This record gives sequence, C-alpha cells and structure tokens, in this order.
Amino acid sequence: MKNINSTPTGKEIFVWNIVGSMASSLLSVVTLMLVTRMLSGEKADIFSIAWSISQLMATIGTFQIRTYQATDVTEVFKFGQYLWFRMISNVVMMLCSAGYVIVKHYSVYKASIVLIICLFRAVDGFADIYEGYFQQKERLDLVGKACTYRIVIGVSGFALSLFLWHDLMISCIILLLAYVVSFVIFNIRYSVTVKCFNVKEAWNKNIIWIWKLIKEGAPIFINAFLMMAITNAPKMKIDSAIAAGQLGNGIQTIFSVLFMPASVLTLAYIVFRPLLTKMAIEWACGRKQGFLKIVKIIFLCLIVMAVLLMLGSFLLGIPVLSILYALDLERYRNELLIMVAGGCFCTFSYVLDNALVVIRRQYLLVCSYVISWVYVKLVVAEMVNRWELMGAAMAYATSMIVFFAVTLVIFMICLKKEKNNE
Repeated sequence: MKNINSTPTGKEIFVWNIVGSMASSLLSVVTLMLVTRMLSGEKADIFSIAWSISQLMATIGTFQIRTYQATDVTEVFKFGQYLWFRMISNVVMMLCSAGYVIVKHYSVYKASIVLIICLFRAVDGFADIYEGYFQQKERLDLVGKACTYRIVIGVSGFALSLFLWHDLMISCIILLLAYVVSFVIFNIRYSVTVKCFNVKEAWNKNIIWIWKLIKEGAPIFINAFLMMAITNAPKMKIDSAIAAGQLGNGIQTIFSVLFMPASVLTLAYIVFRPLLTKMAIEWACGRKQGFLKIVKIIFLCLIVMAVLLMLGSFLLGIPVLSILYALDLERYRNELLIMVAGGCFCTFSYVLDNALVVIRRQYLLVCSYVISWVYVKLVVAEMVNRWELMGAAMAYATSMIVFFAVTLVIFMICLKKEKNNE
C-alpha cells in the first residue's frame, strides 16, 4: 500500500477528484431512491423536504468560504481560524434550522428528521473545512478519498438500516453517525498523519479576524443562499400545500425525482472548468476577442448538450426515473421537460457568472440573484395553487430564465463599458 505521505501523481489527483465529485453528485440521487423504494410516500415527502431544507441551511453552515480557503495559499487566515469560524457558522446554522421548524409548526417527528439531516450537513461542513485545507496544501487526492469514503460508508449504513428496520428516523440517525465516524477516521486522521499538515500555527486571537473572514465570504454566501432559496421555493410551497391538504402525499417526492435531471447539464459543465483559466489569461492580456471566443465555444457546446439532454429526457427520462424510484411518472413528462429546460438556463447563467468573475465584475451578480428571488417569491404560490406540480415546475424554470436574462444583460453592459474605455 502506498504511503499516505508520498507525493501523489497528477493522475491520482485527477482520478480521486473526479470520483469524489461524482460521489457528491450521486448522494441526493441514491438516498432519495432508497427512501422512495422502501418507505411510504408520506415518509418520502418528509425526507425530501428535510433534504432540501438542509441544503439551504448548509449555505449558512459553510458560509461558502471553501473556495477562498483553498486559494488562500499565503495563509492570510490559518486553518485554526477557519475551523473556529466553521464551528460558529454551524451553530448559527442549527439555530436557524431549529427556528425554521418552529415557525413552520412541524410535528415533532418531521422536525426531528429535519434537524437530524441538518446535523448531518453540519458534520459534512466540518469535513469541508479539513478538505479545503488539504486542497490548499495540494492534496486533492485526499479530498477525493475522504469525500468518497464518507459518502459510501454513510449511504451503505443508511441503506442497510432502511432494509432492516424500514424506519426513517433510525436510518437518518445511522447516516449521521456514519458521517461522524468517517469524519474522524479519514479527515481528522489525515490531518494528523500527513506531515505537510503538521505545522504549528500562531495567529492573533483577537476576534477582529472573524469580521474580516465574514467580509471575504459574504458576497459568495449571499449569492449561494439566494440561489438555493430560489431553487427550493417550489419545494417549500409544495410542502405548505401538502400541510394544508391542497396537495396529496407523494407530490413532494415526485417533484424532487423529476428535478434530478435538471442538474445534469450543470454537472457536465465541470468538464469546461479548465477553460476558465484560459479565459482569465486572454482577458488579462487584453485579448478580449480571444476571451469572447472561449465563452462562445462553451455556450455552443452546452447548447448542443442541452438539446441532446432534452431529447433524452423526452424519450428516456420518464421510463428511467420510474424504474429507479419505483414510481409511476408517466403523466409528468411535460413537468420533467420544463424542469430540465430550467436547469439548462441555470447552467447557461453559470457560464456568464464565471465570465463576470474573470473580468472582476462578480459583485454585480447579486442583482441577478435578488431579482430572480423576488420574482419566484411573487409567482410560486399562485402557480402552485393554480397548476399544482406543473405550476411548481414552471415557477422554477421561469425563475431560471429570469436569472439568465438579467445576468446576460449585466454581462453585455460590462462588455460595452469595457469597449468604450478602450
């Protein structure tokens, strides 16, 4: 077995990074599939909304500082500071989670499931801080390994528990405990065992550094929180409609299942991430046409992939999802296509989002997020009340179209200003 302190090869780093990313992407898919196959529609609905709430709350817990931490190669902030900050943000996350279930007047059972899944996210958040440190020290192989092992162990425990006891509460607790154990075995062990991590830190205990870190992470956090709120708005409305007796049990699960393919193009966009560096080089060297050429190439490729995805969703989407999740989804083909289209517009927006970051105009993106969030808040209730699941799908898709349109306008204005300044 290779020594953990050995320098990883480029191939090892690439493979483990891809494996870890794939494991993370499949986590939601597999857990929901297990629940829908082994439990009732009512329990699946509870798990589905708990998962969505936990994703929203996780943006508070992580405060989206992972990217900043991973690129903090000069260590403006020490690992200990990032860890303390994560402890604070996780406490805030759990307080917000508790406040949310109280305000929503959830039953004790439903509230417990939500809070357990949010605790699971908190553990994942602690692991994220360690993995950001590993990435900072150029050990992405350890990031991929820790992430993959944690997910495999957690999902295996979750699946076995569901199979043995068919109890959602017990299974969620098993998932949480499996994550805690995996975090200790892999993340903490790696941080202690690997020599390049064993560095004595000296940092100012004055709490002013907390405010500095908040300032660094706030713009990305606000955008991420708003995007998650936009994405979850239809799910939250469905949850309220089920509680009010306007929609039947199982609708939340069906929406979540149909929503899965909406993120396929976004996952495919990962392939184009290396081009971001080339975009930055072209822009920094004043070669704006070269920069725009790369943006156009990415868009052209994504549009072709989007057409293929829509065609595949039309022909195979419903049969495949019906088999995977053991649900009769035949009458929801239109809703699926609308949500997949919304996901495509979301991915197109991310291209422009990244391009704005390259030209250092990322602070303007908050306009896109705020306008889209206000829009979905204004229309989601009426759409769901009038068209039920179709309304929820339309609320999501149209909010992504609004997001894309506003981001495109911002991008075009920035380019025009740059041209005028030449």
